[in-house]
Amino acid sequence: SLLWLELLHEPKSASASATVAVLRAMGAGVSSKCAAGASSMRSLSSSAVSGDCLLPVRLKLVGWVDRALDRLQDVDESIKWADAFEGAFHPVGPAKDVPLVVKSGALPQDIAGAYMRVGPNPTFWPPKKRTHAFDGDGMVHSIRFAGGSATYHCAYMETPRWKFEQEYGSEWFTRIGEFHGIPGLLKILTVVNKKGKLAGLKDHNASTANTAIGYTPEGKLWALNEGGAPFRFRLDENGCPKSIGFDSLEETLQESISAHPKVDQRTGEIFFHGRRLGKGMFYVGRIVDGKLVDRTELSMPDGFHHDMFITEKYVVVVDGAMRFGPEAIAKKKPLWMFAPEQKLRFGIFPRAAKKMTPDAFTWIEAPEAAEIVHTLYAYDEGDKIILWTPLGRHKEDVEDQILGGIGSMTMHKIVIDMTDNSAKIHDVPGGSLETEFPRIRDDRIGQRVRYGFSGLQGPGADFNFNGILKWDFEENKLVGKLRFPEGVIGGEPVFIPGSPSSWSLWSSGDDRGYVGMFLWRSETKESTFALFDAETLSPEPVVEMLVPTRVPLGFHAFWINEEQFQKQLALP
Repeated sequence: SLLWLELLHEPKSASASATVAVLRAMGAGVSSKCAAGASSMRSLSSSAVSGDCLLPVRLKLVGWVDRALDRLQDVDESIKWADAFEGAFHPVGPAKDVPLVVKSGALPQDIAGAYMRVGPNPTFWPPKKRTHAFDGDGMVHSIRFAGGSATYHCAYMETPRWKFEQEYGSEWFTRIGEFHGIPGLLKILTVVNKKGKLAGLKDHNASTANTAIGYTPEGKLWALNEGGAPFRFRLDENGCPKSIGFDSLEETLQESISAHPKVDQRTGEIFFHGRRLGKGMFYVGRIVDGKLVDRTELSMPDGFHHDMFITEKYVVVVDGAMRFGPEAIAKKKPLWMFAPEQKLRFGIFPRAAKKMTPDAFTWIEAPEAAEIVHTLYAYDEGDKIILWTPLGRHKEDVEDQILGGIGSMTMHKIVIDMTDNSAKIHDVPGGSLETEFPRIRDDRIGQRVRYGFSGLQGPGADFNFNGILKWDFEENKLVGKLRFPEGVIGGEPVFIPGSPSSWSLWSSGDDRGYVGMFLWRSETKESTFALFDAETLSPEPVVEMLVPTRVPLGFHAFWINEEQFQKQLALP
């Protein structure tokens, strides 16, 4: 036991003390045993393994301890989510050059570009480790629209983590699902911090890239996860995703960023936030011309901090009422619990300021505790900031493994007054409906728009999106509601602009185009892709196309037009 503790205590390459311990244990035969261990570990490509005879031993030892703790956790119970909606979450293999067949309607001729959606897709299935729905390697599903036809592809984001596990032949890195019960706490104390180092990966280069997709002003495509740096990929000429690697922004970025950086296409700036849970570190940064040019650290508790927002004048970070508590792991409680005493507050930075500093942020507190997961839209109105966002309040006895004590997310309008440092939360007509995954058109982030969209949620699982909602920011109300037929599950409503020739005479805002998403028909177990008229939000799709292979439910999506497609294709 003392020998194992000695080895586990050293997270880097073998130290002198660890070598002595191994020599004491193995005697003169250490060299031959080490060589045998290296052979049995396959030819791991990580540079961390080469040149250190003891690393294979450490890999085996950490793996043994990890597997022993795995046997104390209920893996089957942890993956019940996969069977929801008739198996809609079960992982799939890569696919390429799959033509879509029109099921109803007609494919608009003014559509050219690519639709992408990313989500977790576990490589090893069924898993040997406790696995949450948010675990799984990032897989990008894409549809290339060109020449009046649509072609589907999907591919793994081949991150260093994914490559390591492919060579290792099994799961190695810790999953969210493992943070559960006493065995989960023991893993944190013994093996979690060792795994990345033994694999030769820094924390920000060990994420799954499975949460969101971004497009930079330079034309780079990112697959994002708040546990890592942006992972760059491209679409080939047919629209198939091809992995490139983590983007260090010309060596200016050496840490994680959030899954939802805000890109202002007007100015070419990208704003982001990041954190290191349990380390007391929270930071905000600005990227210009492909480089990190500004960054500051803020004093912030370990909240959920999933999203932020920008306007023409401000960058705003959100500190809601959720609080991270590692002690909840041993109790099999959610990782973040709603703290009713923690009021919602906003950290506001004026974009006109020359330098980000903690003193440049103004903190304004709302009168009540609330949490924001994803923001919809924000704009400036004189000295006020107007934010539209789904918002959740405290509710006892509501739990999953991630969030606890929070009720349904419903749409609200928040007015942040910079003159009297106040933030007032207002109800909006139609705002009682449960909703999440809100979106405006991506090319207008930080600018004024009139319309936005969000997913209408049904009861039960978080991904039960059974319709689309349309919001009018001038009329201050819900102006459209589309509910899918029974048994049909959608996702994030992404706006796809149409050509001016397709705009109706009466269209007066940012709804001149389509809302696109994958649909899952649980009764027939069919996947389709549908385009809905964004102006009328008619329940009949403009076109619905059958995807011959199943597309699992996933996270966030993105659209790039033909000009953007060609721009990303031309980059090295």
